[in-house]
Amino acid sequence: MELNPEQAAIAEHLHGAILVLAPAGTGKTRVLTARLIQAMKAGFQAQDILCLTFTNRAAQEMKTRVRQEIPNQAEQLTIKTFHGLCAWMLRQEATAMGLPADFTIFDDRDCQELVQQIFNLSDPRDVKQYTSELMTTKSRGYWQGDDGWLGVFRGLGDYAPQGVKYQLALQERHTLDFADLIYYVRRMLRTDPEIAQRWQQRFKLLQIDEVQDTHSSEYEIVAHLGRGSGNIALIGDLDQTIFEWRGSEPELILSQFRQEFQPQVYELAWNYRATKSLLATADQFAQEFANRHTRISAAPSCPAGPPPIIHQAPTAQAEAQWIGQHIQALAKTTPNFSYSRTTVLARNHFRLAEISTTLKAMGIPCLTVEQFEFFQRQEVKDALALIRLLLNPFDTTALRRILLQLVPQIGLGTINTIQKQGQACGLWLTDLIDLPTLEDGDPFHAILQAQQSGKIIVFDVETTGFSVAESEVIEIAAQRYDGGEHTLSFQRFITNLKPVGETEAVHGYSDQFLMIRGRPAKEVFKEFQRFAQGAYWVGHNLGFDVKMIKAHARRVGLELNISRWGDTLNLAHRFVQAPNYKLATLAQHFHLKQTPTHKADDDVRTTVELLNCLLPLTLPGRPQRQALIQRYQRQFFPFARQLSQWRQASDQLRPGELIRQVIQDSGLYRHYSSQPERLENLDQLIDVFTERDQAHLHPHTALREIIEFTALTRNIDRLTQAENLVPLITVHQAKGLEFDRVFVAGLADGEFPSFRSVQEGRLEEEKRLFYVALTRAQQQLFLSTHAQDDRGKKAPSPFLTALA
Repeated sequence: MELNPEQAAIAEHLHGAILVLAPAGTGKTRVLTARLIQAMKAGFQAQDILCLTFTNRAAQEMKTRVRQEIPNQAEQLTIKTFHGLCAWMLRQEATAMGLPADFTIFDDRDCQELVQQIFNLSDPRDVKQYTSELMTTKSRGYWQGDDGWLGVFRGLGDYAPQGVKYQLALQERHTLDFADLIYYVRRMLRTDPEIAQRWQQRFKLLQIDEVQDTHSSEYEIVAHLGRGSGNIALIGDLDQTIFEWRGSEPELILSQFRQEFQPQVYELAWNYRATKSLLATADQFAQEFANRHTRISAAPSCPAGPPPIIHQAPTAQAEAQWIGQHIQALAKTTPNFSYSRTTVLARNHFRLAEISTTLKAMGIPCLTVEQFEFFQRQEVKDALALIRLLLNPFDTTALRRILLQLVPQIGLGTINTIQKQGQACGLWLTDLIDLPTLEDGDPFHAILQAQQSGKIIVFDVETTGFSVAESEVIEIAAQRYDGGEHTLSFQRFITNLKPVGETEAVHGYSDQFLMIRGRPAKEVFKEFQRFAQGAYWVGHNLGFDVKMIKAHARRVGLELNISRWGDTLNLAHRFVQAPNYKLATLAQHFHLKQTPTHKADDDVRTTVELLNCLLPLTLPGRPQRQALIQRYQRQFFPFARQLSQWRQASDQLRPGELIRQVIQDSGLYRHYSSQPERLENLDQLIDVFTERDQAHLHPHTALREIIEFTALTRNIDRLTQAENLVPLITVHQAKGLEFDRVFVAGLADGEFPSFRSVQEGRLEEEKRLFYVALTRAQQQLFLSTHAQDDRGKKAPSPFLTALA
């Protein structure tokens, strides 16, 4: 990578803190990639490096560049979006946080559906507003005193109780939303000194891009991770701060960063991406800022290029036609013209929708952001809901969607009756799709029967890590449980083939200890299989442990039969109101004699005591549960049987094959048979699952990775050049993207800048937003407005006046 002197200085500064001010097109990604390569050449280990980017697209671009330069080490780097990092951290600490180890992540639409139900809203605008307020309140909130979730949601005023109800519904579903990812990591780092210290020592070099889009809750996490080594770089452009309305606080964050880390400041000014004419236009407009933070200049190699074309049309319709005519002309006269390298930007979706109608009538291939919200499309959401149920059998939101779409004999009335009456007796809607529950007539029949016959084993494991595909079990502890008394105990250590690494800080077992005390894995698993023969397995937050022990046993040539198992975490969720559902918290709630210590044997003893407290709570509601199941079991049996078959297949089939089978067997193809576009989207989803499949992972693990990707991926990340369509997107969505030709439409006063932003005193942010629009173009820029639309006469935007 050839770097100019300023870029090279950043790439070579590896120790200590730095702040890099990098405007658009100044080679930021190239510099950050070069810095990673330089760090590894200087002795930093790839697994000790963290890179945070704003979008999945940017993360993927950096991974691709690093892979080209150092293919052997690229996969060990941690390159993630901020929410991706938090999800990854919580996966590793779920048990300690009292979170389900197998949690899934709700996307925006899932959250809105749940808010609509709980807040009893009918207007979609209200749903979006309350969802947004709830997320903002939670991501900035903190659990204080004895108020619990009510304290977190105090900012919602009269709607705080609904916020608590929403949160409890997420817990029941074993799901987290985007705000949870931030909230729980902050809470974890604030309240658990052991975990906080472990994560502070985790990374030796950190790079955080797009710092201007970060809010204080996110910076709190970043700063904590950076304090261990002090080798932290923040990179961004304050002149592109356009998300203050969503909570970003760049001035505050940089003030804190400078005060704590005393960074050396670097500035990049040479733009290599656009023409001199376009850069001069952007620079001229930036003079309008009340406070300008960076400078942007054309690199000597940049071509001169034509000046921007500014046009005022008599009407909004005429403006859209003017844009269409120019695109048609460019398509005819430009060699190797690509529609996907041309975009239309506007301040709001309404303007884009109007322009889209005109362009399509003119035969111009285009799409709006709503049209490439791929993972939000109805048929895609249906298919993803089916897969989510395979991974997370407690996802009531996914189940409601499938029942209402694909199971004609079950309607909203049935669903609401089961949920309302089941709440009083510990029955969940998802129990009705569990085949053994339907056969037994009660979700707790098997465990109560096992208790009476003395055939329960309570077990726990410790591992070398948190990857089902790669980590190893190093300790198994278990006890036979018989009416509150254990009769037999089991504890074995396993000789590890992979180093325990940083997990030693969790369980306390060193490689040397395991070498002395451990025995071969296959030998231990066989002994444990004999010990557990014919028993009902129980543990606390058991989802990960079951997958882990089965996967490790399979790798050493042994199949463990774990047909039925129960989780004290789920029992506690149904019958206990507690601040959280950590094993330690529940032990305190019930005043247990035994307390957990992160050692498997101690945790098993605690779980035995906990189980003895929880099982009696299932008895009072048993007749009501049985009556509800008997009433509805015939309607649910076919789908429960099908789901069981898919779940078995998910351990064998690769993700692409599995989702193809699920879509076919579920009737989704038949359901959408009259809508070819939706069928094409289902086929495209199969392609996504096939392309994103990580062949080295167990099929079930690879499937979970893909589902998490679909939840964390923003719509703009799916925008590709392959479809060769003109994207019509808002300026906010265009941030970080670049195009050959850019049309900025609707430049009328009251629209851009928006009337609301001006009224709220956010004109400076509107200026920065227009600056972002100006800097998306590489070759040509078209700026347009209209004198009148359906709502009356319009004056040109003052931003156009500034360019005159």
